[in-house]
Amino acid sequence: MTEIVHLTSVHQPFDPRIFHKQLRSIAGAGYEATLIAHHERSLVRDGITVLSVGDPDTREERWRNLGRLYRAARDREAALYHCHDPELLPIAVALSMTTDAAVVYDVHEDYADAIRVREWIPPSLKSPLAETFPVVQSLLTDRLDLVVTADDATRDRIAARSSSPVVSVRNFPRVGDSEIGAPPASREAEYVLTYVGGLDRERGLLAMLRTLADLRERGIDAELWLLGPFQDDAIEARARTLMADRGIESHVRLFGYVDYDRIFSYLAAADVGLLLADEDRFARNVPTKFFEYLYCRLPVAMTDVPSLRPYRSDEYATVVPEDEEPTDAIADLLADPDRRAEMGESGRRKVIAEYSWEAEKERLLAAYRRILRDTDR
Repeated sequence: MTEIVHLTSVHQPFDPRIFHKQLRSIAGAGYEATLIAHHERSLVRDGITVLSVGDPDTREERWRNLGRLYRAARDREAALYHCHDPELLPIAVALSMTTDAAVVYDVHEDYADAIRVREWIPPSLKSPLAETFPVVQSLLTDRLDLVVTADDATRDRIAARSSSPVVSVRNFPRVGDSEIGAPPASREAEYVLTYVGGLDRERGLLAMLRTLADLRERGIDAELWLLGPFQDDAIEARARTLMADRGIESHVRLFGYVDYDRIFSYLAAADVGLLLADEDRFARNVPTKFFEYLYCRLPVAMTDVPSLRPYRSDEYATVVPEDEEPTDAIADLLADPDRRAEMGESGRRKVIAEYSWEAEKERLLAAYRRILRDTDR
């Protein structure tokens, strides 16, 4: 059986794009699917072998562990390696040079945009790094067999620089076997607003908290369900201070990381999905949560995210520009259950018809078949 090995040093093993979409599709297509990642232990899940290379606690420990990750990958003698993080680019090149395997690099987002908002990067370095990284990325990917992106805009930017083939495999929800079960949590307010994903400023955490506080000050009995981890200690401290200052601690449910298979049951139990993201930050990178909300019949209250303009519609989304107050629009949605129901049904139909992983996975599998055939692996 042909083995395909995915590698990540940054993401947790059961990341939705890596494990639940790509690797499960690979295993379903008859390949031997393996993931090498940082985790507390090795295991087998859904027919996928997860090989742990340790569980480092800090970013520095993670970087020091890259050699171990490379050796574990090379020892597999796989037909194809698929690397997911920019810090793995040197490993991708090394695997290309020291093995007969095909090597793929997966670009989850436009990293130049991401560098400009990473709080752990010193401000004086952000601009030089953002300018330099695309050049370095291009030089390294020229040595690889394929580059995969999660959106078309990033695909176009990379294709303009790289001589390697580039294909977009968009991060749409898996709908064919995704079931919406009974609500895993009981609501404690009349209305539930929800958000899924990493919790940080550019993804709208502080804006969501302020909006909840404003709604409650108007006498609207709402709570906020947050499905995802804080991205760092600083944003968690800032968020908890804001919650305490506005008196909403008991109305914010922090569920932390939720496994992909369980996310939909949480979302379907809510009333409105929030996407109050930084518009500049997501000029090209497409927030997957938008489509997950739609699949769960949630109307979306969102900022004017440029990357989502080709996908959004008044039929299922209410847009409030970032420099405007979203409270009125959300209050109007909560006050109109018939409108919410109509928007929810429209959104779900759109995802099932056009925006599902079932169509996207064929792009990935076709690309695999092509490069495996072209290199006789």
